[in-house]
Amino acid sequence: MDSALRENIKGLPIDALEARMVELGHPAFRGRQLFRWIYSERENDFEKMTDLSKAFRSELLEKFCLPTVQIVEERKSVDGTIKYLVQLPDGEKVESVYIPAEDRYTLCVSTQVGCKMACSFCATGYQKFTRDLKSWEIVEQLMVIKPPHPVTNIVMMGMGEPFDNYDEVIKALKIFQDPMGIKLGKRHITVSTVGLTPKIQQFVDANLGKLAISLHGTTDEQRSEIMPINKKYPINHLMETCKNLKFKGKGRVTFEYILFDGFNDSLDDAHRLAKLVSEFPCKINLLAYNENSFSKLKRPSEDRVLAFQDVLSSYYITTTYRRSRGRDIAAACGQLKTEVANRSLRQLQ
Repeated sequence: MDSALRENIKGLPIDALEARMVELGHPAFRGRQLFRWIYSERENDFEKMTDLSKAFRSELLEKFCLPTVQIVEERKSVDGTIKYLVQLPDGEKVESVYIPAEDRYTLCVSTQVGCKMACSFCATGYQKFTRDLKSWEIVEQLMVIKPPHPVTNIVMMGMGEPFDNYDEVIKALKIFQDPMGIKLGKRHITVSTVGLTPKIQQFVDANLGKLAISLHGTTDEQRSEIMPINKKYPINHLMETCKNLKFKGKGRVTFEYILFDGFNDSLDDAHRLAKLVSEFPCKINLLAYNENSFSKLKRPSEDRVLAFQDVLSSYYITTTYRRSRGRDIAAACGQLKTEVANRSLRQLQ
């Protein structure tokens, strides 16, 4: 049967795959076997699933398909970062970034083709939103890469807003963490949002990963200028949501704060930021802007970043300064896809 007419069973969490096998008259453990072959053995050919009977394999081949994605461009940075341009079955493209550090090896994955949030500093924000990724397409970004070291951490900070594709992201998180498959624990997974407050407590309740919020401003005027979502969910509303979060255990919010030269990197901004987050446990990750050709915003000096960090530390706020990785390979979100698209357009002219 043509693969277009067969049912795609990738992207189903293990309980859903078990239920699907039961619907077909098979024991539930067949679903577990399939899940293990797909995500632990990374096998896409039913015929090679050797502990399944020949009759069952034939039925699977007739009724189901196991699609995949394709890496169409790969760039390696001098610092070890690797950026992948990943082509989906319909020809759309997203980006994934492998980021090695001393004690962990992180893959940043995309959740949408393009993005609706239109943040002015982000190359993806300048791309037209096309569609959400399916859960299997999110997971498959990990399955197809062959990095120098096995991935230990996942961050959903690539193209797209994860909470705008919430249901598929939750399915993907369950697959990443299942002990029958990829086995990445929730402490090793971070999901980042620009601040879609209606989904924040829901995500915390799901208890499937750590929460990160992109803040990047200390006043509504400032944040709304670069992040249109702030007009719908302003800073005070966002902070109140964070203050009232009910975590399971000792959870806390991580705020991502990109510093832009002369825009949000003053000592006054640092004091305002400290006061904004003073009423609840949190951590702040500072990043110096990774400049691109789509925005006039500039990267601050190292001294300004460190002075900003010193102010936050004086309030006893846990603060890290994450230095940019892969600047020589357009590693910031959306840059490579846009560059490749522009190159293709020039070739056609």
